[in-house]
Amino acid sequence: MTDRIALAAHNNALWCDAVCRAHGLTGVLDDVAWTSPRRTPPYYPDAVTLSPEASEYDILARIDPGDGASVKDSWSRLDLTAEDFARLVVGEWLWWTPAALAGTPPRVGGAQADGREWRRVTTPDDMAGWTRAWSADPADAGILRPALLDQPGVHLLAASGDGDGVVTAGCAVNVTDGVAGLSNTFSVDGDEERTWRGAVTAAHHLVGVMPVVSWDAGAGVEAAVSAGAERLGPLTVWIS
Repeated sequence: MTDRIALAAHNNALWCDAVCRAHGLTGVLDDVAWTSPRRTPPYYPDAVTLSPEASEYDILARIDPGDGASVKDSWSRLDLTAEDFARLVVGEWLWWTPAALAGTPPRVGGAQADGREWRRVTTPDDMAGWTRAWSADPADAGILRPALLDQPGVHLLAASGDGDGVVTAGCAVNVTDGVAGLSNTFSVDGDEERTWRGAVTAAHHLVGVMPVVSWDAGAGVEAAVSAGAERLGPLTVWIS
């Protein structure tokens, strides 16, 4: 189980790194953690632990631990309360096996997934529609930048209905070490189970036979499990 959490955490860290690089920020990656010495964009952590043995000092010595700092504790092993951090989110890692996805019909590029048409986002204009649909606040639309479209292994998927091309759901897919990580999964109708099913299926047919990994919290975890996910274990996001 720990090995699968390590794969999921490493995948997620590299997605955070890709987002930061699109903002001109350079992260540092080793066996202990991925860290950014400069403050990361909103909703993205300054550190992601990559070993269950990572200590509080290991992490805080590598980041700016002042107000607004955040740490993704991939095994929920750290206690940062003494350093004026609070638990922002306690979530769970999620895993879909290739066997769970086998036999699903092709659904990307004109066919249907979860009743919607899923497609790759390939141009800045198309990405602008994706980010507008993803962002709850218009100010957030600039967090994910078009430079992501040029990152190796990174794909954005958009779903639409009624043949009008308007984005109604979507996700980011990041392929690393033989796993496909889903991030920023969203749906304007709020139907999380339907969206997990569509996003996971679309990712599967985009990248081929490999596990799909992600994380969520609260009701999102139950929706993912209903859509075929296996729970791997807890993670905690800390914020100062």
